[in-house]
Amino acid sequence: MTSPPSSNGNQSWISKMWSRQASFFNPSVQVPTTTPSGELTEMSQDGLYSNTLMSNSHNDSSQGRHPSGSTTSQSQKTYPSLIVDSCRCCGTMLKYPAGIGKVRCLVCQTHLTINEDIGEPCERPQETASRPLSYPFIKDFINQCSTKRKSAGDDHNPHRVFKPLEDMLYEAFSSFSIINNSFRLSSLAPPSYRSPNLNFNEAKKSFALLLSLPTNRPFYKLLLGALYLLKHPPPMRNPADISWLLILLEIPILPDCLISGIDSCTDGLAPDLKASCYDVLKRVIGLLSYSERKITSRLTYWWSRLPHDEFVKKIDFINLYITFQLTRCINYELYNSVIQPGSYLNVSMSDDINFKENLNAHFIRPTSKSSDFGLLIGLPVYISSGGRRTDISSGSSFWSGKKEPKEHEVKIRLQQYGGDWHLRTAGRLASFLFIANKKNKKVSDAVFYNNLVDYVNVKQDFDAWQFNASTKKHEQSTANKDSLQLVVDYLQAETKASYLGLSNANGTLRKSSFTFCQFPFLLSLAAKISILEHEAKRMMERKAEEAFIQSLNKKMPFDVYFKVRVRRNFITPDSLRCIKSHQTDFKKLLRVEFVDEPGIDAGGLKKEWFLLLTKDLFNADKGLFSYDETSGLCWFAISHLDNDELYYLVGVVLGLAIYNSTILDLQLPKALYKKLMGQKVTLNDFIQLNPDVGHNFKRLLKLDDVSDLELYFTVSYADIFGDMHHEDLIRDGSSIKVTNENKYEYVERYCSFFLNDKVKAPFKSFLNGFQHVIGGNALSLFTPEEIELILIGEDYRNQKIDIEILKSVTKYNGFSETDAVVKWFWDYFERKSAADQRKILLFITGSDRLPATGLPSLTFKITKLVDRNLNRLPIAHTCFNELCLYAYPSEEIFVSKLDKAIWYSEGFGLR
Repeated sequence: MTSPPSSNGNQSWISKMWSRQASFFNPSVQVPTTTPSGELTEMSQDGLYSNTLMSNSHNDSSQGRHPSGSTTSQSQKTYPSLIVDSCRCCGTMLKYPAGIGKVRCLVCQTHLTINEDIGEPCERPQETASRPLSYPFIKDFINQCSTKRKSAGDDHNPHRVFKPLEDMLYEAFSSFSIINNSFRLSSLAPPSYRSPNLNFNEAKKSFALLLSLPTNRPFYKLLLGALYLLKHPPPMRNPADISWLLILLEIPILPDCLISGIDSCTDGLAPDLKASCYDVLKRVIGLLSYSERKITSRLTYWWSRLPHDEFVKKIDFINLYITFQLTRCINYELYNSVIQPGSYLNVSMSDDINFKENLNAHFIRPTSKSSDFGLLIGLPVYISSGGRRTDISSGSSFWSGKKEPKEHEVKIRLQQYGGDWHLRTAGRLASFLFIANKKNKKVSDAVFYNNLVDYVNVKQDFDAWQFNASTKKHEQSTANKDSLQLVVDYLQAETKASYLGLSNANGTLRKSSFTFCQFPFLLSLAAKISILEHEAKRMMERKAEEAFIQSLNKKMPFDVYFKVRVRRNFITPDSLRCIKSHQTDFKKLLRVEFVDEPGIDAGGLKKEWFLLLTKDLFNADKGLFSYDETSGLCWFAISHLDNDELYYLVGVVLGLAIYNSTILDLQLPKALYKKLMGQKVTLNDFIQLNPDVGHNFKRLLKLDDVSDLELYFTVSYADIFGDMHHEDLIRDGSSIKVTNENKYEYVERYCSFFLNDKVKAPFKSFLNGFQHVIGGNALSLFTPEEIELILIGEDYRNQKIDIEILKSVTKYNGFSETDAVVKWFWDYFERKSAADQRKILLFITGSDRLPATGLPSLTFKITKLVDRNLNRLPIAHTCFNELCLYAYPSEEIFVSKLDKAIWYSEGFGLR
């Protein structure tokens, strides 16, 4: 063993160790660069640019030596400063010397112009004069080719017939000025804020016409020309500069190349055409996703104005691309895990659309169990010729455990997709569609969910997302830490990185450049709920450990639970007392006890406590909330009374309900959930809360002249005691008349007065209570609509429950589906009205709402009780959503007993 290092050596060891971690905290990507003369150069492994790729010159003795031992070119000594930038196609970080002209990204192989005048387009040197494309022009050109060859008697070879068309298409689609000005609605008008000024129908017709030709070579040359331009993109600074990308995105066979082979190709070009389509698609997505902010803002608005069907097609298209990329990552990982070296030679692991054909694997559809997760495509799994799964549990395996998991338990690990730039760019582009949907609500949030992401290990993904955020904070605070703290931070980072699989083979650390939590709209609600429960469980375990350690240190008993002991008739004051005396216990596991009542809380008492407490707190007579007569929704009551403690209690209760996965029966507007998530409330939110006044404002904004209405910037309202009040919406509002010029401001201030200004104090107390419980990052993954779903569940008050789905999720203990009592129960349930079905559900589960993820995720159980005395009533275990029935001799007795149990029960007995 070596002797311990000296103090100076120890400091040096710390520096070296921390520099290793710094490579993780500040990763860089080696990219080729160019010399000041414009020649393209390549970055060497130590980050210094060396050999010139486009010349025959080599390094010689005249070059200097870098202190690390690597050579330094003459151009580096002349231009020592490095510029940090990012690739405009894949987003990879680039470092290149100042003063160069072009850079090539080694990740996506895109040639980027650095020092070119913004106003000058990047044209091909061989370009000749040509006109912008249009459907009539392309159609005439095709007819000319056919007519010319027929007159010459050479119409048997389609390749020779359409050779001029091939040349024209290649030239047009490799020229920025030509393709960017093609398929215009108006040749004179530039793109506006409301429209890109593109005739997408004409572009689609043109592509369809070219694909209908007897040869695919013209379309193939079109793709090759587009690829040249995509690999050498011009600087794009204005919204008008992305017209060519939007045109390329309309190529009809782009989605097909992600699904299967192109059957229409008959001349041997199918693989090449498919690969070119994929190459075009990934680069279009990359360039659009990393466009300038003002371009993406305009693009988002354009997409928000799309018809519903076209908008959904865009979402499905991007999701298909994400599904393909995720599947590709899985297959490469599986290939490396299963196929032994040398068993299948010459397999390229590069980014290839035809990768499935290079892998020795079979693709099967998931089993019936895995299909419950909503997977719509076949999950790639290796199977032997006999039809059994290949054993991949030994050696370097895809699965982390020693035992092969069941197929429906397959989870995709972060290491398989965390470094994929295709997923990152697709996620960014999908986020533009998500923002567009928020501007003009077209579809529900669920339309953006990607089914394959349900197979991702979302808990690991969430931890990596938080880990990346924590290292970012670390970078900002490293300078203020001593050597010992740096060592501790380093060891913690190593441990975390090992758990997340972020350690390289050489021992260095690396960040995951992509996590699905960066784009949470791709995660299904079930996946987000699992993340929330994961964070809640971890916090509960941590609090329990802290309580145990404190009990050992102070030799005093500490409870590992947050216990709430209340009297049924004084549920609000008793609950407030418990909450005030246990401010630090909210993140412990909740246990509820009703005084002088039997029962151990395994979940049922907790549900009942939430139900009774919210019923009391949200009662209009309590004075905390008022209800609109039209909408039936409640909002913070306008009052001069100080109810901060009670509003704080309401916030804590709602936070505890989410934290403990309990559904509440509340009538809250979308505005509350948006304010909880820090989002701005709008007129539409006010309309939902107060439809009468809100719709009048809609009509007001559509009027041509509002001066005759004699409206002023004032508001009149009544508080909870019926007293009338008058206030100005702005300073001296009573003397400022509403006109056509300021009517939008008037409506905005009126809505904000009731949704923000008058409820500022009670909402602040409510928010403090809520955030005291829900303070983690998991909640930020949800949208306001999703928060509403997990808090109040699925509202089906006006429709009956689908009994077939409920039957499919029901488990039986002592009974079978064919037993008479079971049949009587289902007949009984089906005959009831929607309101009565809710009452039955309340009796059995403790809540009359369905889970946020729908009826299929509900746990439901029917158990047989054995007793000679059949006069007893049925029993419900709300902790386990379990209905316990006796083997009653007749249906009449069964119905009578069940009616009494459901309609006369309260707590653990009858009223």
